[in-house]
Amino acid sequence: MGHPDFRVAGRVFATLGYPDKGWAMVKLTPEQQSMLVESEPEVFRPVPGGWGRRGSTNVRIAAADRKTLSGALAMAWRNVAPKSLIARSLGDPAPAFRRVLDCAAAAGLRGGEVSTSYGTPSLKVANKFLLRIKDADTLVLRVALEEKEVLMLAAPQIYFETEHYQGWPAILIRMSAIGDDELSLRLVNAWRLVAPKRLAAALFPHGARDAKRRGPR
Repeated sequence: MGHPDFRVAGRVFATLGYPDKGWAMVKLTPEQQSMLVESEPEVFRPVPGGWGRRGSTNVRIAAADRKTLSGALAMAWRNVAPKSLIARSLGDPAPAFRRVLDCAAAAGLRGGEVSTSYGTPSLKVANKFLLRIKDADTLVLRVALEEKEVLMLAAPQIYFETEHYQGWPAILIRMSAIGDDELSLRLVNAWRLVAPKRLAAALFPHGARDAKRRGPR
């Protein structure tokens, strides 16, 4: 279409020069697009029209640093790459995801929707991101920024972040290092961040105290 594009297995995941030479485009999901536009509006904006509503996102090249651009490209690549190609770099995420679902069920969490994010298994609540399996031993979990710093300082063997997640309300968890009780508590706290108020009130009528009591098993 008159401008360079980038493909994996023949499928376009990014382009240069759209709508003009100062911009690029990455193929994201609507959820990914919303997260990036909200966190860095000076860099990202939805492509106008139907393509944008489906997740196609413009990137202002002059405003994007290497870390931000690399993260967006990685998302777009995983969105279109064959599952077999993604799996070779991830390991098998299924056992970790089954464990997360079991802990969520044990904690009494309801309303979760199994989905995919960045090409990996994920869980949403009311269409909002809750968690995803980054690789066979790494969970990405929604967390309040103030809690994130405390967790990484208190238990760095369990909780950490990479450059991509700096400043984002998400934390990385080593699944091999976290026990089920601790994992359940973290899931409850994350779930309460994204669940609609009515659903949260039904499950935790006494607020945070009830959540802490019901979280660990």
